[in-house]
Amino acid sequence: MGESTESLGGNGPTPQDRKKPTRSNYGFHSFRGFTWHQFTGTMSTGSLAVVLYQTPYQFSGLVTAGKVIFIIDLVFFALLCICICLRFFINPKQIVKSVYDSDQSHDEPFYLGAFGVSLALLLQCISLYGVPACGPWLIKACEVLFWIYFACILVFAVLQYQTLFVTQDFNLDSMTPSWLMPIYPLLVTGPLAGVLMQHQPHESASPIWICGIAAQGLGWMVTVLMYAMWAIRLLTTEIPPPVMRPSMFVAVGPTAYTVTAIVALGSSASTGLPDPFLGEPPKAAAATINVIAVVAGTFLWLFAFWFFALSAVAVALGSRKLTPNYSWWSFIFPNAGLTLATIQLGKAYDSPAINYLCSVMTGALFLGWLFVSASLLNAVRKGKLG
Repeated sequence: MGESTESLGGNGPTPQDRKKPTRSNYGFHSFRGFTWHQFTGTMSTGSLAVVLYQTPYQFSGLVTAGKVIFIIDLVFFALLCICICLRFFINPKQIVKSVYDSDQSHDEPFYLGAFGVSLALLLQCISLYGVPACGPWLIKACEVLFWIYFACILVFAVLQYQTLFVTQDFNLDSMTPSWLMPIYPLLVTGPLAGVLMQHQPHESASPIWICGIAAQGLGWMVTVLMYAMWAIRLLTTEIPPPVMRPSMFVAVGPTAYTVTAIVALGSSASTGLPDPFLGEPPKAAAATINVIAVVAGTFLWLFAFWFFALSAVAVALGSRKLTPNYSWWSFIFPNAGLTLATIQLGKAYDSPAINYLCSVMTGALFLGWLFVSASLLNAVRKGKLG
C-alpha cells in the first residue's frame, strides 16, 4: 500500500514517509502505510456486528448477516496484524515510532487504543455468536480472555498517557478527539463485561461485573477531563477543517458506551452482585441499582446525542470539501455506541417507540458502513489512500 492520508483527526504520514521507494527499500515502503490508524476499520466493523446481534425486532437472516460481518472483521483484523508485524520486522525502529513520536503532526501513538478496542469487540462477537454454538469451553475461554484483556489495557492506559505527558508538549488549539483514543479500550470494557457475564456462572460473573463498573468509571472520568479541553478548544479556536470534521464524532463514543455499560450492568445486577451483598441477599439491592442505572443512562444519553448533533452539523457545513480518508470510520464506531445505548434504554423502558428508533438507527449504521467501506476501497484502488 502507498501513502496514508488523514486519520481520525490525524495528519497522516510525515514527509519522510512520502519519499519514493527504491528497489532496496521497496518492501519497507510497501508496509509502511500500515499503522495503528487502520484498526479504526476493525473497530467500526466489530461494533456493527455487535449492533446487528442486539438490535430489537430481529428478523430471519439478521443474525446471519451479523455473523458475516463478524467474520469479515476477524479476517480484516488478522490481515492488519500480519501487515503491521511485517512493518516492524522490516524496520524495528518503527515499533518505537508507533508508540512514541516527537513529531506532533504524526499522531499514530494515539491509535494504539484502536487495536485494544478491536480486541474487545472481537471478544464480544465471540461471546454473542460463538458461545451458543460452541458450549461451555468457550464460556471459560471468554472469562480468561476478559481478565487478560483488562490487565493489558489498564497497564496500557497508564503507560500511554504517562508517555504522552512526559515526552510531548501539545498545544490545546491543536487538540483533536484522537486524544481520547488511549482511554477508549477502558470505555468498552463495561459493555464487554455486560455481554460476557450473560453466559457466565455467578462465581465468574460477579468479579466481571465489578470490574466492568470500575473500568467504565475510570474511562468516563478521564473522558470528562478530555471533554473539558475539547470544549475549550472549540470555543477558543475555529472548528477543524472540513476534511477532519468526521473525527468530531469520536466525542460521541465515550458517553454512548458509558450509557450502554451503565444500563446493561444495572440490568444484570442480580447476577453480578456478590451474595451476600453488604450482609443481605442481593435481590433488593439489585432492583435499586437497576433503577439508578436506567435513570443515569437516560441522564447521559442526550449528552451523547448533543455531541452527535454538533458533529453532524459541522460535517454538513463542510460536506462539499470532504474526501475519503480514515477519519470516515468515525461515522460508524462512535455512532454504533449511540445505537447500542439506545437499544439498552429501549429494553429498560420496554418502549416500542424507542425500539423502532433503534431499528432505524441500525439500518442507517449498516448503510453507512457499506458506504464508508466502498468509498475507502475505491480510494485505495485509485491510489488516493494508503
